[in-house]
Amino acid sequence: MNGRITEENRKQREIQYKNFVSLTGMTERQMEDLAAERFAGAWSELTASQKRGRLLSDQFLRSYGRSPEAKGEYQLVGWRSLFMPTEIMYAMGIMPLTVEMTAAQLAMMGLAVGRLETAEGNGYVQDICSFIKTGGGAVIEDILPSPDILLTSTHICDPSAKFAMYAAHKYNRPEFVLDIPYSVWSYGPDEEGKKRYEDAVSYVADQLGDMVRFISSETGAVFDEAKLIETIELANEARKWFLLGYKFLLEEPGAVQGSKDMDYAVNLMQTWGTEQIVDVYKSRYDELRAAAKKKSAAGEKPKVRWAHLRPYYANTLIDYIEEKADIIGSHVNYIYWDEMDARDPFRELARKTVLTPTYCQVGTRSSLILQAMNKGEGLIAFYPKSCRHYHSSARMEQETFKKNGIPMLILDSDCIDNRGDDFLIQKTRIDRFLKSLEQGQMRV
Repeated sequence: MNGRITEENRKQREIQYKNFVSLTGMTERQMEDLAAERFAGAWSELTASQKRGRLLSDQFLRSYGRSPEAKGEYQLVGWRSLFMPTEIMYAMGIMPLTVEMTAAQLAMMGLAVGRLETAEGNGYVQDICSFIKTGGGAVIEDILPSPDILLTSTHICDPSAKFAMYAAHKYNRPEFVLDIPYSVWSYGPDEEGKKRYEDAVSYVADQLGDMVRFISSETGAVFDEAKLIETIELANEARKWFLLGYKFLLEEPGAVQGSKDMDYAVNLMQTWGTEQIVDVYKSRYDELRAAAKKKSAAGEKPKVRWAHLRPYYANTLIDYIEEKADIIGSHVNYIYWDEMDARDPFRELARKTVLTPTYCQVGTRSSLILQAMNKGEGLIAFYPKSCRHYHSSARMEQETFKKNGIPMLILDSDCIDNRGDDFLIQKTRIDRFLKSLEQGQMRV
């Protein structure tokens, strides 16, 4: 380990944990008692959602050295941007911390708006990504466990890369930037297109090798290829079980609330490569099958797909939609990569990384969504107003879907920032949209 960083982090994380706990209105003792209570039950007795929650809670607390299962142990922590592969991190004993997902957790706890206001009071502009801005406020207030290293990719979004640069400077920590070729999905199927694709994979695979060497030199973490192969095999197993559940939900709409499945957001999550997530997704599949057997024979509802993430703050929007329609799938749960060949780990992780479908031209992204949808389904695009990548292209997407007979409703809101949120306005548009779906007409 880097002695300077380790010593600084031990001291900083003590302060940062105190700062975080103070936001919740609890004492440290109350927080520890709450954590102990949540970790008290046997893992095998938990539901899939509870297992997932425990796994993420344990990872978060371990980053502070406060997990009930590893209290006091020093944990190497790597702040990662979305789509940065976690399999390498787990293979090297580094705990991923994804700031965007931490922002979602703060929103669920009702703690995001204060961080947004802190960021805005310190120079963050009003219309920047609310996930990143929440993270910015959290860094300013010093409530997140300081990193040993930052691992950033050039995937969407631009503010994420700028935020990582800011955090690396603030904490004086090393940062590695993984450069990803843009819009690999748009490469043609001809020989030239195939060559460009393989060249892109090679380009990123070489960088992943460089990243491993950088991590080792900066943190002292040891790379073990056998361990990386193991994490990839675990990721493959998790992929298999999640994909089974995803397909089952499409075949059995209404068996469970589709919105609950959005909480997994698998193509964004930091749990790929862990042993626990395999069991989480297997449990999820088993629960879906059990729920389908008990499904009510009530009248069929309109079927909608969900684009982007959901609102993480307390809201009535999702429940209202699901009273009237079945959310049968979400793009954040789209498994876009094939099973990886563990014998060629860097190249396979590079293949998975370059294929991120959000990182491409609007027309290409729209065509990929169209391929996944069936006739008669509608699309609800919950595109955050602060997301320049998605919100700015929504109207162009809507025209494409309209030409292809797919009704699309764009909800102008936000996943994190509920200031100015107006459910009554959204309700009127939702009612109109769902009525048009029922009648098989496009009126949105």
